[in-house]
Amino acid sequence: MNAHAEIAAEAPARRRFPRAALAGGAAVLLGLAGTVWIALPASSETTDNAYLRADSTQVSARIGGQIAEVLVRDNQQVRAGDPLVRIDDREFAAKLAAAQAAVRDADAAVAAARAALVSQAAETVAAGADVAVARTAIASSNAEVVRAEADRVRFDELLDRGFATKRDAERMRATAIDARAKLDQSGASLNATRDRAAVTGARRASLDAGLASAIAGAERARAALRLAEQDQGYTLVRAAVDGVVGNRQAQPGDYVQPGSRLLTLVPVRQLYVVANFKETQTRKMLAGQPALVWVDALGGDSLKGHVESFAPASGSEFSLLPFEPGSGNFTKIVQRVPVRIVLDPGQAALARLRPGLSTTVQVSFTH
Repeated sequence: MNAHAEIAAEAPARRRFPRAALAGGAAVLLGLAGTVWIALPASSETTDNAYLRADSTQVSARIGGQIAEVLVRDNQQVRAGDPLVRIDDREFAAKLAAAQAAVRDADAAVAAARAALVSQAAETVAAGADVAVARTAIASSNAEVVRAEADRVRFDELLDRGFATKRDAERMRATAIDARAKLDQSGASLNATRDRAAVTGARRASLDAGLASAIAGAERARAALRLAEQDQGYTLVRAAVDGVVGNRQAQPGDYVQPGSRLLTLVPVRQLYVVANFKETQTRKMLAGQPALVWVDALGGDSLKGHVESFAPASGSEFSLLPFEPGSGNFTKIVQRVPVRIVLDPGQAALARLRPGLSTTVQVSFTH
């Protein structure tokens, strides 16, 4: 009886021994696996501090005025150059018409200044001709004086010798006096002609200055016209890039000032991911390495991409109050480095993505 009891007592002990051995072996294997996993270098890094981003364009008014019409609706796809908002242009049309009239006036002033120069040039030529005529007259008068003086002397000699009458001698004297008077008159005429020519020549500088001023006025008028045309063009606000309309604030009847935000254009086809990895995770991370992106809104589907670039500083450096380790009690904080991930094209799920969605990113260190 006792022998049977001992055998029965040993049987459970023998059954328990293999179970304990198996449990211990499993624990050892798990420990070894954990040690190996820790010892081996990581082949990838993962973070869920990642979000979809897009370089959105804020569309603002370039001029002040009342909104006449909003030509797009929220969530509408537009292309670069499409009209978005129209501002009442009546005031700007009037300014444009005034600028065009000012250009015409300025052009007329330039034409008048050029005509005055042409007239002055003709007057200068005429004055030169008058001076030449006056000089010819002086030469003729000089010759007449010489001839008349010679006749007077000859008739005086003839009178002394009795071969001429006193009347003839006096007539020769009168002719000589008249010739000298004409010479004096020709000299005075030459001087007057020279004075007129000098005045005409002096007017040239004034007319040149007038023409330069008129040309400058025309250039100012044309510059004002270009500004008026530019402002007129700004009354129709157009899309600068392809994108989807969002955050539309413009409403018909609103009065906007230059710089007032009208709406936002989101380039949904140019999305990228900004993944904020811990600084310790970026040790082996390089541009071009492949990445997998899980978007929370898509469930478990992953998207393929690659590392494009790294931010020039940690995220805290661009915050409103940058991290300053040199002040106060120092507590080391692991910094995060924004890494830009570009999604590979041709993936069907890209059409469902929107900026701001949360993602999880895994970067593989092997190409």
